[in-house]
Amino acid sequence: MSSKASVQPSPPHAASSAAATATKIVVRAVNKTFARKNDELVVLQDVNLDVAEGEFVCLLGPSGCGKSTLLNIIGGFDAPTTGTVEIDGEPVRGPNPRRVFVFQEYGIFPWASVWDNVALGLRDRPKDEQHRIVDHYIELVGLKGFERAYPAEISGGMKQRVAVARALAVSPDVIFMDEPLGALDSLTRLSMRAEILRIWQQERMTILFVTHDVDEALQLADRIVVMSPRPGRIAEIVPVEMSHPRDVGTAEYGDAKNRLYELLGVSHQF
Repeated sequence: MSSKASVQPSPPHAASSAAATATKIVVRAVNKTFARKNDELVVLQDVNLDVAEGEFVCLLGPSGCGKSTLLNIIGGFDAPTTGTVEIDGEPVRGPNPRRVFVFQEYGIFPWASVWDNVALGLRDRPKDEQHRIVDHYIELVGLKGFERAYPAEISGGMKQRVAVARALAVSPDVIFMDEPLGALDSLTRLSMRAEILRIWQQERMTILFVTHDVDEALQLADRIVVMSPRPGRIAEIVPVEMSHPRDVGTAEYGDAKNRLYELLGVSHQF
């Protein structure tokens, strides 16, 4: 495979060959406008996207391009002005407990221990099942030994691990991640990136991940959906066919990185 092969454009509805063939998410002709005092703000324009079951897709673009708005629409927290979103062949009409969000701000409760935060979505389960599930995911994200610690007693990276473990504990089939590593320092961010990748490879749920970091997208995604500045459109969908872990020093990686910067309108050569 040539170094250019991993960065060739794919059709807007193409699924990654690395992912399962079943289509999980279908976005068709989605537009979103917000009313303002004297006019309207067009945030998304004619967005079409398919995501395969078990696929890791990054939405990449500059701040304000509508990435988070699109994520909220797909997740059911907002509605498109026009257009449709379906998951598993059913229209998205609101949030679903099988589809969970992980945000940049962690979203964990400061008055609850690590264990109790992870158990939040399991209160209707029998106690022994709660313990089995929570203990499993606390160990999976590397927090064993910190079960009784409180958020004020742990680092930012550990708080984000709590948020990821809580999301995984409810056995979601889709996880939406909205710049979940944006508040972390660079070293912790690298560590958490590797952890998210490891967990995804083990659990194989569908992930939609919003970022404006080119390296983050290249390190994680099966495909990268590059969005234009507002009004947000899909400028191109870039498949990333390099195997994990991805070596940032290869010509293939450098070509892919240059291509993404080109699509984002940034002149940068590596």
